[in-house]
Amino acid sequence: MSFTQPPSDPPPTIPRWINRIVIWLLRSPFHVLMSRTTMVLTFTGRKSGRRYTIPVRYLRETDTILTTTYSPRYWWRNLQGGAQVDLYLAGSKVAGRADVSTNAEDVEQGISAILHRTPSDARFYHVHLDQHGQPNMASLKQAAQANVLITIFVESHA
Repeated sequence: MSFTQPPSDPPPTIPRWINRIVIWLLRSPFHVLMSRTTMVLTFTGRKSGRRYTIPVRYLRETDTILTTTYSPRYWWRNLQGGAQVDLYLAGSKVAGRADVSTNAEDVEQGISAILHRTPSDARFYHVHLDQHGQPNMASLKQAAQANVLITIFVESHA
């Protein structure tokens, strides 16, 4: 797997204390404030066996969920080759199976689908939108090179 040089200004790392607040909010009755675009993802580290819980932005299409992350962040490697995950999605605990694609075309299609549904997320990817809300192809391709696509297949309510 090879990545081109990431953008010079990578997305900011969110402080842990903010993530804790977001996770609490998404698991609370107030989840409706954020749960349309953000969910809680829990997975097990492949080597450490440790459980990790993080909030991520997502796009849901029936029983398939798409999310992305900046490729130099390493947590996504725990999901390569398929991994069981738990989600807190729109106020419900759900089980799923996640896999990762580093293929630029897959990532580009995933980011494009996310931006079609949530154009305001373009700022997270440094993708420029035209006056019709369509992504600039050069910036979309650059974003695809700097990110990975995580596809989660929802299996059941946990």
